[in-house]
Amino acid sequence: MLELMDDRPDILLRRDGRLAQIILNRPAALNALTHAMIRRMSAVLTDWAVDGQVETVLLTGSGGRGLCAGGDIVAIYRSADAGADDRADADAEAARFFADEYHLNAQIHRFAKPYLAVMDGVVLGGGVGVSGHANTRIVTERTRLGMPETAIGFVPDVGGSWLLSHAPGELGTHLALTAALVSGSDAIALGLADHFVPSDRLPALARTLAETDAAEAVRALAETPPPSVLLAQRHWIDECYASDDVGEIVAALRRSPVEAARDAAALILMRSPTALAVTLASLRRARRLPSLDEALDQEYRVTLRFLQRSELQEGIRAQVIDKDRSPRWSPAGLGEVTEASVAAFFAPLGEQELGLGVGLELGLGMGLGLGEVPYVDADLIFVTDLLTPGERARLAAARSFYQAEVRPLAVDYWNRAAFPFELLPRLAAQNLAATGAAATSHLLTGLLQMELTRADTSISTFYGVHHELFAAAIDELGSPEQRKRLLPGLLALDKIGAFALTEPEHGSDISRMMETTATRSGDEWVLNGTKRWIGNGAMADYVLVWARDTADGQIKGFIVETERPGFTATPIENKIAVRIVQNADITLTEVRIPYTNWLPGSRSFQDTNVLLRNSRIWVSWQAVGQQLAAFDVARAYALERRQFGMPIASFQLVQEQLSRMIGNATLSLSLMVQMARLQESGRLTMDQAALAKATCTTRMRETVALGRGLLGGNGISTRYEMAKIFADAEAIYSYEGSYEINALLVGRAVTGISAFS
Repeated sequence: MLELMDDRPDILLRRDGRLAQIILNRPAALNALTHAMIRRMSAVLTDWAVDGQVETVLLTGSGGRGLCAGGDIVAIYRSADAGADDRADADAEAARFFADEYHLNAQIHRFAKPYLAVMDGVVLGGGVGVSGHANTRIVTERTRLGMPETAIGFVPDVGGSWLLSHAPGELGTHLALTAALVSGSDAIALGLADHFVPSDRLPALARTLAETDAAEAVRALAETPPPSVLLAQRHWIDECYASDDVGEIVAALRRSPVEAARDAAALILMRSPTALAVTLASLRRARRLPSLDEALDQEYRVTLRFLQRSELQEGIRAQVIDKDRSPRWSPAGLGEVTEASVAAFFAPLGEQELGLGVGLELGLGMGLGLGEVPYVDADLIFVTDLLTPGERARLAAARSFYQAEVRPLAVDYWNRAAFPFELLPRLAAQNLAATGAAATSHLLTGLLQMELTRADTSISTFYGVHHELFAAAIDELGSPEQRKRLLPGLLALDKIGAFALTEPEHGSDISRMMETTATRSGDEWVLNGTKRWIGNGAMADYVLVWARDTADGQIKGFIVETERPGFTATPIENKIAVRIVQNADITLTEVRIPYTNWLPGSRSFQDTNVLLRNSRIWVSWQAVGQQLAAFDVARAYALERRQFGMPIASFQLVQEQLSRMIGNATLSLSLMVQMARLQESGRLTMDQAALAKATCTTRMRETVALGRGLLGGNGISTRYEMAKIFADAEAIYSYEGSYEINALLVGRAVTGISAFS
């Protein structure tokens, strides 16, 4: 029996047996979404998620013309056109609208029960948001679907950047930049829909769903869709849209012998240049993100920036209000849009962050309301309570930066074994190391290093070698002149340092068997020898070379500028870990440096102990961050991955694995908190540093192995991040003293007997 549950004007709710229906009911506005409609949908989905009488949810639109034409952009235009006195309130309301809309998109994506969206007729923008993330998406012969945002000076949002960036080849890029509409068959080819049901069968679908399992009902009424016109054009689309520059894409389209390609170029040139550039960047970044949550976070940053600009208001005016179809964009041409202006759209929002990706709002679609986020940072023992309020704010800002700016780049650069030099100025501003004028407490320094590793191991390793080894050596062992001359450029990352200790034949025994030599010659030193596995060695401006003084046989440190004659750095290729780090084999052949390049605080190998002790602590913090990275990916995957009709996070064995992962990470974190206390009190020795390195990296190895296994086959693809995390853990396990060496150091500490010969 059909039961009327709610009869509010803009959204109708119906119950019929096992079926619950949401009917968008603004036919005069093509069912465009208002803020009230978004909130109402979220509330009823939360209720239905735990209602045992509801087995299936069906979303449709009234009026016969379409499911939904998107968000109510006229309301947005009127808010933006408010007077100065009302503008702040209008901006705040617009931000709340988009935040609630994006939360709804994520809620639909995670909804555990069958959620069928009938994408009949027009489905645009926000309409894709409430249907494209459904677990069952139905199109018809009447479907006209699109993400037309660039036509109104905006960018694909509501998770559109995630959906389009994961379409086959460059089909999604074509749809986003042109703002074109596609058919139901095209939507299936794009991965935006699943089933084709003729429109005359839709009444039968609703009746059948009230009595039958959703999968069976769809299977009984769906049929093979007509051929996709868009898919047939993929050959020229993939070729022309391959570039990461909109201008180059337009040029390729214009050169194409295919008329449809030249038409696409003309269409793109009608769109907002700023919106085009930001859209392309958004899609490229979304392609590297681990989940829809992070993509929605990114879209929210971009959206709030567009709300402060004129493009969106001008686009709505030209297309919807005045309908003159002649927008006056500013800037007017693609050549006027700078990389810096595009990058600014993606900058972190601080306290305004949406927080879906970081927070992993586990309750959405599972009965918990918005904002009820259990252990958003995976800090089950509230370690951040040990920080001052200012330190907590700094840690939160850094975490936001690393997740927004470092993590999205990592997989792509890791796959290519390339380094993201464009990241350096922004990374320097974080002042990760406790060196220089803005020094930090040891606990905050460790937590910052942990969070950077959580975003990417390679960038953390690069930074650690540069700061914890090279810059720290200058700070602790250098002369006042060396500190004054070198530290400013090092701390600003204008200059890069490397630390050259290990040799091809000597690693653990380097203190006794070092072969590289330094010979005094007047007011110069002459260096000869080879070094192996030197982090940053292939890109450094300076290398701190440790060599044996031929006069007294002591090992000392020497600053070598990499442009000096006789210095050669050969990149090490084909690594399986920390591939972004530019490791090198270094050869020094009669390299002459000034006498003043010797670090006067380095008179024997014993003088390196503080550096090596602290570097073991830094690497131990890396091991904690690596475990949290694995946990973040595994938890997100377990919540999204569905088997047997349920998220695998609901399975007992999966929960046990997640429990062990976070248990290992928490134990390691607890140990490192005590290491920070020992550093603050001056009681830290190599005994404790070796204990931390051996223990945390052993726990880390188990944790990343559990994470890799939890992802199954997807755990061996870098697309899902876990394969990179798993491989990078091997580098952390190996460098700064292997497990075996550190274990023997601990053994010596607790027995008083050295196992070293």
